Formats: sequence, structure tokens, C-alpha cells
Amino acid sequence: MTVIQRDDGTKQWAYKGKPVYLYKSDVKAGDMTGDNFKSVWHVIKP
Repeated sequence: MTVIQRDDGTKQWAYKGKPVYLYKSDVKAGDMTGDNFKSVWHVIKP
């Protein structure tokens, strides 16, 4: 895990250099409804 600087100057968490996002439908710990959404978004796996 690292912190990257976005184009607008704000900072964001990243994993292996890729930005980390929250999925709007995941509301509690352990929710993974966004995993493989549109074959693009994936849960972080070590």
C-alpha cells in the first residue's frame, strides 16, 4: 500500500501502484459486490 498524488493534487491510497476505490454498494465490512464488476473492478488480493 502506498499513497499516490492525483492529477488534481489530492492524495489517494494505491496498491501495487494502482489507485484503490470504494464501491458504492459495499456498505459493511466484508461486502464485495463490486468484485469483477463489468470484468474491470476487482477486490485487492495479496
